Amino acid sequence: MEMISRDKFARILLVFLPAIVYFFLAFIYVKGAMRDIPVAIYDADHSQLSRTVVSMIESSADMDVTYYLSSEDELDKFFLEHDELAVFYIPRGFAKDIYRNKSNRLTVFTNSSNIVYGNIMYREAAVIAGTVSAGVTITRLEHAGIDHRTAMALIMPVSTHTKILFNPWFNYLYYLIPGIMTVLLQMFIFFAATKAFNTEVNNGTFKELLKVSNNSPLHMLIGKALAYMAFGMGIIMLIAIVYIAFGIPFMDRVVELITLFTIFTLVNIFLGFMLSTTIDDELVALDLAFFYNSPAFVFSGFTFPLFGMPFFNSLYGQFIPYTHFLHAFFKLYQMGTPFHYILPDLMILALFFAVGFITSYVALKLRLREEKKVETQTVLEVA
Repeated sequence: MEMISRDKFARILLVFLPAIVYFFLAFIYVKGAMRDIPVAIYDADHSQLSRTVVSMIESSADMDVTYYLSSEDELDKFFLEHDELAVFYIPRGFAKDIYRNKSNRLTVFTNSSNIVYGNIMYREAAVIAGTVSAGVTITRLEHAGIDHRTAMALIMPVSTHTKILFNPWFNYLYYLIPGIMTVLLQMFIFFAATKAFNTEVNNGTFKELLKVSNNSPLHMLIGKALAYMAFGMGIIMLIAIVYIAFGIPFMDRVVELITLFTIFTLVNIFLGFMLSTTIDDELVALDLAFFYNSPAFVFSGFTFPLFGMPFFNSLYGQFIPYTHFLHAFFKLYQMGTPFHYILPDLMILALFFAVGFITSYVALKLRLREEKKVETQTVLEVA
């Protein structure tokens, strides 16, 4: 513990970075969902129906009408000269065509360089178009003498009832921040643990470590692991503080979540130990740690589902512990499933732990033999 506290690199990774980065990231997404997206309207019809459409666009919670086009000429270079992300174009003759039983279009030009904006604009346009179409049809049926309830049943014989079970708010704070914080937890712990033993060798303090541990690889591993685990639990507590401070909801699975986080932290500690005990060069070990950890967020299926990836990409994701942690984490955090549902994921994490522990133990055992050989040769030379 004392050595970690003295190590500037470890202090930055395990104390300062989590405290700064976690709150900074949470503040970025504090609004949760995108609202008031700037859009423009070009109403070439100027009819009562088109004004109804304009009113619906203006009343949308997701959009903010910040510009009104006056001519079709402005459409050509609109997105190059304005910050609005969509233009709703109501063509001339829009109302006349509809009232003559001819279809017409509500055209939406979107700047979909950001796919999130594009999807929101498409959704809003579909809702507005569907609402207007239904309203026109109901009016016609009522003029034909059909009562409102019957007219509604005629235009919507089948209604859709969607029940969103998990993250019904579509809130980015509730979705992205837990994922980002946990993948950073893996990186912080893994990188710090990657320097645990090779730093001792390079600083000439490995013999002192041998004396303290009574020449036992097991004692060395347990002692180091407990020290890093203490810092890991501090980061886990920081994650909990961010949850509370920003009102991120989670299912009542506190004990299960602590168990999962503890196992996940231990896995990354021992995988870091594995690199630290097998590679003496700290920079090479850290490069390998970075190479292994950097794609974790992408290949875990968090940003894009694993089943949609090419085979070898999804296969690579299975060799990263974060993939299996994330699967179990969302089961507990958002679904509130009983503990036995995450047992398959915990078994895979246990396999990662076993690989890291056994490899580290064997590497330390071999290093102890080398140290004894060197000591024996030194004694013989002196004699």
